[in-house]
Order: sequence, then C-alpha cells, then structure tokens
Amino acid sequence: MAQTLARIPGLVAERQQLRLEKIGVIAGFLLGLALAVGLVGAGLAELGVPAWLEFGAIALTVAATTRLGLSTAAALARKLAA
Repeated sequence: MAQTLARIPGLVAERQQLRLEKIGVIAGFLLGLALAVGLVGAGLAELGVPAWLEFGAIALTVAATTRLGLSTAAALARKLAA
C-alpha cells in the first residue's frame, strides 16, 4: 500500500489520498469476495464447471473489484484535492 496511482503535491494531500486508496482497496476486496463466493461461485457450481475454473473465476472477480475500488478511490482523492 505504499504506492499510489497519482501524486498530489503536499504531505496532507498525500496522506489523505493514501487513506482513501486503502479504504477503496479494502472495500473493493470485501465486495469482490462477497460477489465471488455468492454469485460467481454458486453460479459456476450449479453449471458443474471444474473446480480449477471456478477458483480462477473467483480469483479474477476479487482482483477486478479490488482494482476497481482502488481506481474509484484514487479518482475521488483527485477530485477532493482539486
């Protein structure tokens, strides 16, 4: 979490941006986990797909929502800094 998507000049702004990005990553991960286990995992299990494919789809869903959470939080941080 030491890296950020964009640099905003100023120590306070950087701290706020990192805080928002951390919250975005955590929220995206938790949302993705619930979505993956609830909808994706259950849907693929009903279809009878192999376990390795189900695991890959769950991992991809969690990764995508985590990245979406980071991007959303970074955009919000830039808007708040402007």
